This record gives sequence, structure tokens and C-alpha cells, in this order.
Amino acid sequence: MRKFFDEFKAIRNNEVGLLNRGRIAILVQLLIAFSLQSIVLLIIYCFHEPNILGYRIGLLLLLLILGLIMIFRGVSWKKVGHYFIFCLTCFIWSNMVLLQDGINIVTVQYVLIIISGGYYILGFRWGLIYSLVNSLSVVTLFFIKHFTQIDLWIGNLSINFYEYSFALVFNFLLLIFIHYYFFRAFKKTSRKERILTAHLKKSLLSAEKMAAAKTNFLATMSHELRTPLNAVIGMTNILLEDHPSARQKENLEILSFSAENLMSTINDILSFNRLDAGMEQLENTSFSLDRLLSNVHGALKLRILNNDLAFELEMDDRIKGKLVMGDQIRLTQILFNLVGNAIKFTASGFVKMRAIVVTADSALLSIRFEIEDSGIGIPKLQQARVFEPYFRADHHSPDHYQGTGLGLSIARRLVDLHGGVLNFKSEHGLGTCFSFELTFPELIHEVVKDDVLSEQFNTKIGHLRILIAEDNPVNVMVLQKTLRRWGLVADVAENGQLAVDAVLAKTYDLVFMDINMPVMSGFEASKQIRELDDPNKNKVYIIALTASIGMSLEEHPELRYLDDFLLKPFSVEQLKIKLEQSARMEYSN
Repeated sequence: MRKFFDEFKAIRNNEVGLLNRGRIAILVQLLIAFSLQSIVLLIIYCFHEPNILGYRIGLLLLLLILGLIMIFRGVSWKKVGHYFIFCLTCFIWSNMVLLQDGINIVTVQYVLIIISGGYYILGFRWGLIYSLVNSLSVVTLFFIKHFTQIDLWIGNLSINFYEYSFALVFNFLLLIFIHYYFFRAFKKTSRKERILTAHLKKSLLSAEKMAAAKTNFLATMSHELRTPLNAVIGMTNILLEDHPSARQKENLEILSFSAENLMSTINDILSFNRLDAGMEQLENTSFSLDRLLSNVHGALKLRILNNDLAFELEMDDRIKGKLVMGDQIRLTQILFNLVGNAIKFTASGFVKMRAIVVTADSALLSIRFEIEDSGIGIPKLQQARVFEPYFRADHHSPDHYQGTGLGLSIARRLVDLHGGVLNFKSEHGLGTCFSFELTFPELIHEVVKDDVLSEQFNTKIGHLRILIAEDNPVNVMVLQKTLRRWGLVADVAENGQLAVDAVLAKTYDLVFMDINMPVMSGFEASKQIRELDDPNKNKVYIIALTASIGMSLEEHPELRYLDDFLLKPFSVEQLKIKLEQSARMEYSN
């Protein structure tokens, strides 16, 4: 008996969902119940003269036992459910045909059991079919018997009183049990769903809190790492321009290279999280494409420490001198990641960066970028996973090849953001070639205009009245020393409140506004400046000077009070661009 129950539990537990488990339990229990009923009815018939009714009960018992054997031999419980309902249907029809009073309350009970079992075991569709078949059969036979002269009955037997009484009571109890057991299973399913829904809501809330905490952590990490890096990179650049000796220059270049590598790692982590959160957006600015490619080539040549590796830039002559509109920062990041990866995995041979004009007309310039190397390549079986975050091929030893494992994933997402597709071909041991095609609006007439304005901007830059709102004295010193190369002298305010007071006391053309400051934040200070009545003061060009812009600053509700951003650490070229933009605005006004 224990083995029987263990097998029953195993069959039930193999089914997914409490409701289906309840259906299996109802089916098995009905088979057992009707088998027991048949045994009792056979015993009752043993005390009377044997007839076809007793043989019919015996046949039903055998069929029910066969149903139990089927379900315990692995036959689908749904098929066994159909088999059981069909056997019971045949039993009812035999009642109505063989018995003198075949359409009685016991027959109606069997019909109700079939209806209940059909719906509860087999579901709505089959429950409806079996209900209609049995109900219409009973009604049809009733009308034929009582309202017509047609005689369809092949027997005129009477059911035994004890059999009738036992079946009547037993079927009522069975009907009560079927409904009770099904709705108990249904209630358990509903309760489990409510509990699961509550857990899902709790998990979702927890996930949202974790996402917010991660965003805050990354913003904080960005600020804490970028602030000292700004001083390191800034002071290194200043010292490099201060005519150092050959030995000092070599040491400073190593220091600058290490700081830039650290900055690249931080940018990769932040970019990945921004792309993952859907926060990364392209910026359209005008830039010289050949100058960008040359700068990337020059910067990455410093990473090559092996004389056996040749790094070449092949640029289509039609690109030279072209000024285009696009996101030069994201394009630079794409090229840095792809070329940096190629250099990392190529010990000797070559790395080539190509830029080829695909199409060129009066308005658009389509460029195909290719980064090819003769390095270790990517095994064919692993090429489908190459753009997955943190993925490393099996032959990539983490001790030998350092990095975050995010470069290719970021490059692909940034290319997608541009509307392009990043493709690659690779053979293990022979090298890899990554390629993508981007289209830029070409500014043919802007080149001359830009050259004309540049001279005007250089004049204007020398007369810019600048305020630095920054609480970190080292960062203030770096910015002041960098500004002095253009003959600019800036006032300093150590917090947001002092910045507002300085703007009230003096008219400025440009304010470098740090976001995280004591007493009053940069956002609040910018808001108060914009709300001033004096138009010469409330329209001052405000550039957010911050180390935490990398993750969530774009979503800040007070972003509208700022004109632009300068992310720490900044390069001399980036600072000059911001100064020229400020001068352009002041010149146009």
C-alpha cells in the first residue's frame, strides 16, 4: 500500500501546477471509488440470482482496474481521463437501455458525475462535449420512452433495492467529494499565485532599489575616482608642457599613459551601465574626421611596446579635410576599444586601422571602418559569444590578457546606437578583422566658415570673463594653470552660494560650475543664477564641471539650468572646445 501511495505521489508531482496535480488526484480517486463501489455491488448481487446486471458491474470493475493500471504504467492522465469518462458513459447508457426504470435519480447522479469529472479533469472544452452528449442522451431517451410508442429497450430488469440505495448514497457523497477536492486545489492554486505575485512584487521592488543603489554607487565611484584622476592627468599635462628634461619627460609620459588607461577602464564600466540602462545618447557636433583618426592612431601607438608589431593607419584621401557632423566622443570610444583589443591580442605582425569612403555625395559621407590584426584570432565555436559582456575565449588567460571584458560589447552597442552593424571575420591563429559602416552629414561649406570664426573665437577667448565654482583646491589649480596658456585668469568661488554672490557682484561670460559642492550644490546655484532679474547675469554660459556626470546627471530635473558639461578629467582639447563654444555664444549675442 505504501508503494502504491509513493507511486501516486511521484506521478502527481511530475505534473507542473497545483491545479493539474489536483486533476490527477481526482481521476485516481474516482477510479478507486468506482472500483470499490463495483466490488460492493458485486457482493450484493452474489446474494441474488445472477443476471446481466451483475455481469455488467463485473465488466465495469475490470475496466476501472485497467484504467488504474494504465495511469500507473505511465499512460498520459488526460488519455486515462477520456477512457474513464467514456466507460462511465457506456455504463449510463446500459442503465437506460437494460433497466425498466433506467432514467432514475441514480442515472442522473452518474450524469452529474460525468459532467463534474469532464470539466474538472479534462477542462472546459471536453467537459462541455461530454456534458452535452450525456445530458442530451438522457433527455432524448426520456422523451422517447414517455411520449412515443417506440420501444428501444432490450431488457426489462429491475435494480435491486440494496444496490439502488447504496449507489444513491455513494454517488451523492462522491459528487460532494469531487467538488470539494477540486475547489480545494483551485483555492490552493489561487493562494499560491497570490503569494507568488506578492513575492514578485517584492522582488521587483528589491531589484529597483538595487538598480538605484547601483546607479548611485557608480555615480559616487565615478566622482571619487575621477576627481583625483583629474588632478593627476591635468598636472601631468601641465608638467609635460613645461619643457621637462628627457628623463623627466619619459617618466611623465609613463605616468600619463597609466592614468589614461585607468580612465579608459572607468569609462568602459560607466558606458556599459549607461548602455545597459538605455541612457546613452548620441551628441551631434562638427569635427574633422581625419584629425580624429590621426589622434586615435597617435594615442594608441603608445600602447605598443613590442617593435615586432606594426600599427598602421590607412585613410582614404577623400576623407582628408572633411568636416562632418556626428558624435566624435562615441566614435573615438568605438575605435579605442576595437584597436586596443587588436593590439592586446597581437604579439607580433600588424594591426591596421582603415577608413574607406563607400559613398560620397553633396550631403552625406559613408565611411567603412576596418580594424584588422594578425593576432591569435577567435576559435570558431566561440565566435557567437564574442560580443557578450565579460566573455573571454578559452585560450585567453586572465593572467596574460588584462581588461574588463567589456570592450567589444560596448563597441557593438555604440555602433548599433549610430545605426550601423559591427561585423567581424576571424580565424584561430591567423587574426581578426572587425568592420562597420557609418554615415555622417558632411559640412562642405562649414570648413571655411569655421576657419574664419576660429580666428574670431581666439580673439574672444582672450577676453572671456570666467568664474570657477569648485571646492577642490587641486582641481582649481589645474584648471587655472590650463587657462593661463590662453592668457585667461579666472575668479574662484569655493561653493554654490559664493558662486551666486560672485555673479551678483560681477558680470561673467562663463561659469565652470562644479555639481557637488558644500553649502549649495551646483544645480541650486545655477537655478538661482537663472532666476536673477538682470539679463546680463541670468544668461551667463554655465558649464557643469563634474566627475559624476557619467551615470545619472542627464535625468536630473534641474538639468535645464545648465548649458553644457565638462567631465573630469578633461583634456586640453576638450577644454578649448568648450571655451570656443562659450565664445561663439557670446559672439552671436
